[in-house]
Amino acid sequence: MIIPMEKITILIFHKVKQAFLSRLQDLGVVHIVHDAHDVSDDILKNMEKRMQAGHAFLKAARKAKNKRGRIYTSAISPKTTGQKEKIEDVFSYVKSYQKIKDAVDKITDKTVKLERDIRNVAPWGELDVDYIKKLKDARLNMRFFICPIKKFKEIMGEDIYCRQISRDKTYVYFVVFERDKRVELACDEFFYPEKNRKDMETESAALRKEKKEKERLIDKLFARAKMVEEYLNKEKTAFAYLSISRNLPAAAENTVYIINGWVPRPQKQKVEAFLENEQAYFYFSQAKPEDMVPVFLLNNRFTRLFEPITNLFSLPKYGTMDLTAFFAPFFTLFFGFCLSDAGYGLVIFILTLFLKRKLPSDKKPLLNLVMILALSTFLFGLVAGNFFGVDLARIGGIKKVVLFNQEQLFNFALILGVIQVLFGMFLKAVSRIRQFGPAAGLSTFGWIIMLCGLLCLTVTKTSVWAIYAGITLILLFNDLKANIFIRIGKGLWELYGISGVFGDVLSYIRLFALGISSSILGLVVNEIALEFRHIPVFGFLITFVILVVGHTGNLLLSGLSSFVHPLRLTFVEFYKNAGFEAGGKAYNPFRQIK
Repeated sequence: MIIPMEKITILIFHKVKQAFLSRLQDLGVVHIVHDAHDVSDDILKNMEKRMQAGHAFLKAARKAKNKRGRIYTSAISPKTTGQKEKIEDVFSYVKSYQKIKDAVDKITDKTVKLERDIRNVAPWGELDVDYIKKLKDARLNMRFFICPIKKFKEIMGEDIYCRQISRDKTYVYFVVFERDKRVELACDEFFYPEKNRKDMETESAALRKEKKEKERLIDKLFARAKMVEEYLNKEKTAFAYLSISRNLPAAAENTVYIINGWVPRPQKQKVEAFLENEQAYFYFSQAKPEDMVPVFLLNNRFTRLFEPITNLFSLPKYGTMDLTAFFAPFFTLFFGFCLSDAGYGLVIFILTLFLKRKLPSDKKPLLNLVMILALSTFLFGLVAGNFFGVDLARIGGIKKVVLFNQEQLFNFALILGVIQVLFGMFLKAVSRIRQFGPAAGLSTFGWIIMLCGLLCLTVTKTSVWAIYAGITLILLFNDLKANIFIRIGKGLWELYGISGVFGDVLSYIRLFALGISSSILGLVVNEIALEFRHIPVFGFLITFVILVVGHTGNLLLSGLSSFVHPLRLTFVEFYKNAGFEAGGKAYNPFRQIK
């Protein structure tokens, strides 16, 4: 649900500007509209750089925590020492991290190059670089070549002085000695490094040791991650304050500043009470159609879990309808339909329960969404009769649970498509009635009546009158601002789009197709694995490995498809028929960031 917004205009005297903005930020309710900050402002530019560096530090700390299983908390907390560290001291941890990280990156690059050189010189044995230089000083040049074994036999017959150093199954590694005349060979030449192999190995070991020491220093810095996070929140708060303070429009020879913003209607009284006690003049007004009103979504606990999916596409435009609550049940059902394996649903549910204990609390809403999708997969897998690729309909006591065969699943996918498309049209009609009045929704209701009449033709011939009624509404009410002749012309053009509606419904067949493909892949994995069970000694082990690897791959592949294709049905078919209008800007109040 989109919370209604009230436009607020506040006038303040220039002398109270700083103190007023500070208290307004503490209130944390008003979404202030202001121009983008001046990119040439050095203070704001430096703050942005510090925030970017802080984000990089925290991102690396979280990544290290997940990799090493450590919890990074401040080793010297301000509460335990009785004093707070200065902002400059806290940011010094970030700067130290950047400096050490750059050094680690350079060491890594050097190590990779050295190890590559060590691998490349391995076929040449222990050669002395100094000895090669002495030969060169004595006008005896030593060159290194690599060629196929067959090619080397041809080279041996030529009038050159060469010696084989080593060979493998394919190539020969050999050297050619030349004094005055340069030898030309159709082979790959290898340029020996300027260091001995032992020296390179020693240097590589020293670099690895140095890298570990620096990584330990980074770990110590990561122990201050909590303090850096607090610093970053303060920096964000200060940045928001300065960017607004420096860009407020002024009037009356810069003695009065104007603040324009938006307030959620439920918070209006709170803001009024605050402003009554301030040296400020203010007034509220209603939003106009041309205003860029921020969007604040407020949904129940279940629907709120699906808001990240809404944000993947776009927030709805203010004044339209938030479709999150309406697509959430469909999306849950579609995911289970696409994956449709009770075993996979059970695995996802158990893994999610485990992760809920390990991951921070801010990740729990996402995990709760995954658990709901896992339950949908489990239940749909039971009624579709699929458990890790095993057909439950063939098992005597369990087959009673199976409700659908493949033909029924195909029909069910089409029925779901019809329901969601018609439901989307109904929401579009309701939204237009709310925005523009009762007559604005008649054309869309005409589509619903006409399509329902077409569906009922197989049952009763009298539904033809519903088709005629729907067509009449489409022809007469498609554009309320146009005259009757233009309306009829536009209506005829709209009726041409009925083929698109049928195409939208047919798109839902993908639900059936993905569910079947997941089941077939699981069945194939089982059949391949069972072929190895009769091998003596290791048969059951090989079977187990194939089952684990095969079903894991199928789960990952099918799980991705089960997420992407319901997204497609939601953002294309459902959003189109529901008349979704994108372009909403998120409500972002001027507040203290904690």
